[in-house]
Amino acid sequence: MSRTILEVTDLRKDYRQRRGLVSMLTGQGRVIPAVDGVSFYLRENETVGLVGESGCGKTTIGRTVLRLTDASSGRIVFDGRDITTLSRAELRPLRREMQMIFQDLDAGLNPEMRVRDILREALTVHERPSDAEIAGRVRELLEQVSLKDSKLANFPSELSGGEKRRVGIARVLAVRPRLIVADEPTSALDISIQAQVVNLLRDLQKNLGLTYLFISHDLPVVELVSQKVAVMYLGRIVEMGLAERIAHQPRHPYTGILWSSLADKQTTEVTRRVTNVAVERERRTWGVFDFEQPTSGCRFAPRCPLYKEKGRPAICTDPASEPQLRDVGHGHVVACHFA
Repeated sequence: MSRTILEVTDLRKDYRQRRGLVSMLTGQGRVIPAVDGVSFYLRENETVGLVGESGCGKTTIGRTVLRLTDASSGRIVFDGRDITTLSRAELRPLRREMQMIFQDLDAGLNPEMRVRDILREALTVHERPSDAEIAGRVRELLEQVSLKDSKLANFPSELSGGEKRRVGIARVLAVRPRLIVADEPTSALDISIQAQVVNLLRDLQKNLGLTYLFISHDLPVVELVSQKVAVMYLGRIVEMGLAERIAHQPRHPYTGILWSSLADKQTTEVTRRVTNVAVERERRTWGVFDFEQPTSGCRFAPRCPLYKEKGRPAICTDPASEPQLRDVGHGHVVACHFA
């Protein structure tokens, strides 16, 4: 069995929202728990998918485990070393081993630099290779991401979305990372291009032995590329297990709703109409839900059909009985009183 390369324990990241003159002057304000006690691990050459609605904390987790954002509390261990509180200087040697594919296609791509210079810059951040070595590595990177040599002279604005994504991936590969956090790598791309990017990432993992934390709301894609899947809701993991079981035998009500509503969508317009109807129905039933201040007890209770079917039991909203992840067999864990 491959060894653990990343272990995250009770990770928390709070943001303080300051409203009004008094809170700005005193430095106090409303605390928003973007990530609230998350634990998981990745083994070498494994892909763990992280799914959930926009704003649930997926990207914050990705940025925090790479120390692009400091954690409020918790523990992050990379390759056996606790990196939670390392200084910038101490982190620098590890930066090349932990990289991120950003959701924004232009993130990391200087609009005033040609592709050739973008890759050259990445290759010289941690090393001082000769011009011949740089030229050889650039050719290797282009081959790895299936990009034509002619694109080296282009600026990012002259590339298609798929080509920008390939350049971004090549830039990450330039430093030979071991762990890659892929944040919505197929977003803003046509369906056919999404498939190409997914196949590229799978091939790179096989050929280079990469480990992925794959962040996405596209559940069919997550099922395709991941060995394990963690489902997030309002800053917490509510279910986690093998990808096939999460997709076809979900135990948490939220996972079932999320998977069925997004996996079967046909067009963006249909999804928008369905979402708008669902939001309006939710407002009529429960009022406007405050995602920044989760409900006490089970934070999914206000939207949970199972909670409603069971007559709104008090255990679901009792602050002292917030459901914790428990094993329901085969390494499948779920945070629900009635799973």
